Amino acid sequence: MGAQPLRAADPDADSLSRYIQIKYGLDQELVSGFQYYVRFPQYKGDPFFPEDAFFEGTVSLRGLLYDNVRLKYNSFSQSLILEYTDLRDGYNLLRLNNSHIDSFRLGTHRFQKLSLFSEEPVFYQVFSSVQVTCYIHWKKDIQSINNSIQYTHVYTRPLGTYYLNYGDRIHDFTNRKSFMAIFTGSMQAEIKKYFKRQHFSFRKAGPADIQNLLIFISQLVESQA
Repeated sequence: MGAQPLRAADPDADSLSRYIQIKYGLDQELVSGFQYYVRFPQYKGDPFFPEDAFFEGTVSLRGLLYDNVRLKYNSFSQSLILEYTDLRDGYNLLRLNNSHIDSFRLGTHRFQKLSLFSEEPVFYQVFSSVQVTCYIHWKKDIQSINNSIQYTHVYTRPLGTYYLNYGDRIHDFTNRKSFMAIFTGSMQAEIKKYFKRQHFSFRKAGPADIQNLLIFISQLVESQA
């Protein structure tokens, strides 16, 4: 990636400028964020999606794509964390500025910042095939714990809000039944057979499972056209 002109200095990025100049050129966009730290050590579990681990990935900031970066996604605060080593081999974590992020990828998990219903833009995991596109917004919440000395709260499992763009409309769904209700006629029966054959569950489905479902739906639509 070619070097870009420097923007106004960000005081939070000053200590990282030499690192960024060597690794990413003179563009300071990648570090226009805040030093990350664990805010709630008394909370049980973790806020990250899909797990508490860094993934090799990419991030697009205001149209500029940075690849070969290590990222993890805090789905409780809806923030993206960058892991890096500075010139002194010091280990650092940086919370990137959400207003600058267009999209990012964590391994096989691809996210875009979108506004589907005129709301403030949020991050959606995106899956696409020829005829359909699926959007999933992931969020972890917290619940209080009354019988623990060490912890005051616990993070929930990832909670997904699902949408499907099909037939020039965006449909919401929560499970297999409401997903099938988006379609009509014989398509419902074929989708039901697919779910049974694949032992499919949206709660347990990984990226490959969702993508394969969309490919199946596209093939089904095209066969009935």
